[in-house]
Amino acid sequence: MTTVTGTSGTATATASGSTGSLSALSADYTRFLTLLTAQIQNQDPMEPMDSTTFVSQLAQLSQVEQSVKTNSNLETLSSQFSALNAMSGAQMIGRDVTVSSSTAMLEKGGTDAHYLLPTEAASVKIEVYDSLDRVVRTISDLPTGAGELHSIGWDGTDDLGEAVLDGPYRIAVSAADSEGNALEAYSFRKTQVNEVLFSNGGLFYTLSGDETVPSEAVMAIR
Repeated sequence: MTTVTGTSGTATATASGSTGSLSALSADYTRFLTLLTAQIQNQDPMEPMDSTTFVSQLAQLSQVEQSVKTNSNLETLSSQFSALNAMSGAQMIGRDVTVSSSTAMLEKGGTDAHYLLPTEAASVKIEVYDSLDRVVRTISDLPTGAGELHSIGWDGTDDLGEAVLDGPYRIAVSAADSEGNALEAYSFRKTQVNEVLFSNGGLFYTLSGDETVPSEAVMAIR
C-alpha cells in the first residue's frame, strides 16, 4: 500500500519547538514591559527620566514586540509550507522516476540499474556487490558513449554463470580513457516511487527494494 508518512510527526515536533521559542520571547516581552512601567512609576519627580533614554527604551520595547509577532507569523508560514510540501510529494506516488543511486534491483533476470558518462570513455566496467559486500559479477565491454543512460546489462547471474537471488544489489561503475586514466561515471535507477516521506523539512521517496532517496536525487519523472 502506498502512503505518505511522517508529515504530522514532523509538524508536531516543529510546532513544539517554535511554541517554546515563542513562549520564551513573550516572557521576555512581559518582563521588559513590567520593568519599564515600574521605572516610570518610581522615578523622582524632581529628576524625571531623560527623554532620550525613555525613547530608546520604547524603541527596544517595540523591537521585542515585533519579534514576537514575526516569530508567530513564521510559525504559521512554516506549518503551511510543510502541508504544501506533503501534498506535492503525494502526487509522486506511483510515478516512474530516474534517480541517482548505486542500487540495482534484480527481478526475474533483469535490473533497473543504468549509468551515465559525462565524457566519452575507452572502457567501462561494472562491479555488482551482494548484501555481504562481495563481488558477485564483473561486467566489461559496455557502451562508452557520453551523455546518455546505458543499461548495465546484467542478466542476474554471477561470474560462474549461476543465477543469483532477486533483490537489491550495489553497483560500482568505473570508466577510463585510452591511456587508462579514470573518468567520471554515475549510476542511476529507473524505478517507481512507492512511498513519500516528509522529515526535517525535506521530501524523501521510498523506492522498490526499500531504498529511500531525497527528492533532489530525482533526475527525471515519467
